[in-house]
Amino acid sequence: MTTTSPLFDISKLDAEHQNRFQTVYNELKSNHTSYLQYKLNLQLKNKINMDEEENEWCYELHRFLRARKWDVTHTIKSIQEMIQWRIDNHVDLILEDQSMVLRMDIIRKMAPSAHHGHTKAGRPLFIEKFGLVHVDKLLNQFTSGELIQGHIYWLEFCCQRARECSRQQGKHVENFTTIYDLHACKLELTKFIHLFKQSVHIDDSYYPERLGQLFLINPPMIFPILWNLAKYWLDPVTKTKIHVIKKGLETSTALLQHIDPDQLPHEYGGTCHSCPTAPDCIPVYEWNKDIADDKQEEQLTRPIRQLNDERLNIEETNIG
Repeated sequence: MTTTSPLFDISKLDAEHQNRFQTVYNELKSNHTSYLQYKLNLQLKNKINMDEEENEWCYELHRFLRARKWDVTHTIKSIQEMIQWRIDNHVDLILEDQSMVLRMDIIRKMAPSAHHGHTKAGRPLFIEKFGLVHVDKLLNQFTSGELIQGHIYWLEFCCQRARECSRQQGKHVENFTTIYDLHACKLELTKFIHLFKQSVHIDDSYYPERLGQLFLINPPMIFPILWNLAKYWLDPVTKTKIHVIKKGLETSTALLQHIDPDQLPHEYGGTCHSCPTAPDCIPVYEWNKDIADDKQEEQLTRPIRQLNDERLNIEETNIG
């Protein structure tokens, strides 16, 4: 099995793009060195491989250059802002933050989803039953900031999976594929519009060129209303990566053009047997009604509150 990602090959760029890449690389050398030292000082559990970091940095520059239409000045500014944003928001620590791991477990119960295999192109695959999201539960349980942190966690996890796919497949994988199952979507999803806008800004500003494909399946009658609200904030290039698939046989036929059967859940025409819960690869949490709901939420959120209380006690001890 391959253990390293393929090396970035600048010779694959034409002469003009090579010059622009080299200009950006040289201008940001000190920024990258400082940022790398910052990451080393974090003493992450997942140890940093210096050669791999350098290689991934080159791919990062290439992604930003493509996203910024090879505008050197814009690219340099964008990457500097991205580095500062990551430092300010402790993004490099987020996957090792136990309270975030617990929060994501709860979010998955309120928004059924799964990281599920990969596409024929080797991209990591994520599937969410968007129509079964418990909108009010999420908004009542978490602040907007906490939900945005959840989105950042998801992005970081997808990027980590892409890097793992690169090592395993012996080819560079830098983006991912998402399937949103819109069955049973309701207009209450419009309550998420402010979070959607913030998420799109984060995606475009700090994770450009990471989306490979987005499949919207089982669109309901109200889909045109939801789409008209969402598309306003989407970049034109992003829109070209979005595919709306009608209900019925067309769903599995279209998905199987991009995803092998063993990488797709049974309910979407696949044959996955590798999931612990297969054939129910994306379990839907059974929320009891009325009073039982409160008890379940209490049981689910107690570990996070305990962790936060422990942190507070530690901080107060240090202050004292």
